[in-house]
Amino acid sequence: MKKFLLSITILFCFLKGYCQKDINNPYYTIDNIAIHTEYKNDIPLLVSDLTKHCTTDLEKVRAIFIWITENIEYDYKAFNKGDTKVKYPKHKQGKDYGKAYAKWEDRFLKNIINKRKAVCFGYSFLFKKMCSLAGIQSSIVNGYTKQSQREIGILGKIDHAWNVVVINNQYYYFDVTWGAGHCPRDKNMKPTGFIKERNYSYWCTPYERMLLNHFPSDPEWIRHTTYINAKEEYKSLPLYASPAIPYFTVISPESGIINAKVGDTIHFKIQVSDDYPRQNQIIIDTNFKPEDNRIKYSSDQVKYSDGILNFDYIIKDKRIRELTIYSGIYGMLSFKVKVQ
Repeated sequence: MKKFLLSITILFCFLKGYCQKDINNPYYTIDNIAIHTEYKNDIPLLVSDLTKHCTTDLEKVRAIFIWITENIEYDYKAFNKGDTKVKYPKHKQGKDYGKAYAKWEDRFLKNIINKRKAVCFGYSFLFKKMCSLAGIQSSIVNGYTKQSQREIGILGKIDHAWNVVVINNQYYYFDVTWGAGHCPRDKNMKPTGFIKERNYSYWCTPYERMLLNHFPSDPEWIRHTTYINAKEEYKSLPLYASPAIPYFTVISPESGIINAKVGDTIHFKIQVSDDYPRQNQIIIDTNFKPEDNRIKYSSDQVKYSDGILNFDYIIKDKRIRELTIYSGIYGMLSFKVKVQ
C-alpha cells in the first residue's frame, strides 16, 4: 500500500459527529458572522467587528479562529522555497526600536491578510495579535510535530508554531495552521498543494491531546512531568492522525515502534471516547500491496469493554515495516515495525 501520510489526512473532519453541523454547534451564530466578516484594511476594526457580538472571551477566540481558518491559506510554495524565515527590523543604535517593530508588525500582518497566505508562524502570529487586540492573552509555541512514520522514535526538527491562550487562568491550545486545511505531500513529504478544510481537532485542543503530535521546544509548556521525560514519551508515541486526536488513546503496544518476530501476535488496546462511533470497521494495513492484504476485522474480532477496543494482529512476513490502523476509511494510527 502507499505509505500512510498523516499530512494527506491530517486535517480531515473525522466523522459526521465531529464536523460540527449546525444542529449541534454551540458557536453556530459566531461562526456564521466570522465567515462573512470582511476585512477593511484595518486589523483592530476587523477584531472589533468579529467580537462585538461575543459575550465571553472564549467566544471571541472562536470568532478569530474561524476567520483566520476561513480566509488564510497555507503558503506551501513559500515553504518549499525555504522562504519562511522572519526578518525582524534591525535595532539601530539610538533609534526607538518600539516604533520600528510596530511598523514592521503592521506591515507583516497586513501582508498576510492581503495575500491571504501564510506559513505556520504567520498563522500563529496573526492569531496572537488578534487575540491581544480582543484583550486576550495568547502566546506562540514553537516546536516539533509528528507527521509521518519516519518521525516515530525521533524528535525531528523544530518546524512548526501553534498557540496557547489563557482565559481565567485556564490554558487553551490551538493550531490555526492545521485547523485551516491540509497539504497533500509527495513521497518525500514535500507539500504539493493546499486543500482548505477546517479541522476542529485543533480548536481548543486539550493539553494532553495536543501532545500526541505536537511537542514544544520550550520546557515552559510542559506541565505534567519533567521536560526530559515528556520528550521521551513523545518520541515513543505512534503516529496519531488528526481524526484520532479526539477519540483514540493507545494503551498497548506501549511504543510506536513494535519489535516482533514472524508469528508473534500484537495485542492492541485502544481507549476510545464516549462519542466514538464503534460501528466503524477496524482495518489494519501494512507497507505491502495489493490492498487486499488488508485485514478487515469483523465485529466479533474487535472486543469492546469499558471504553477500550481490543484486537490482535499476527506478524506473518518479515518484510513488514509499517502498520496502520484505520477506522472505516480514515487512517487513525501508524506504527513502525521491526521484525527480527
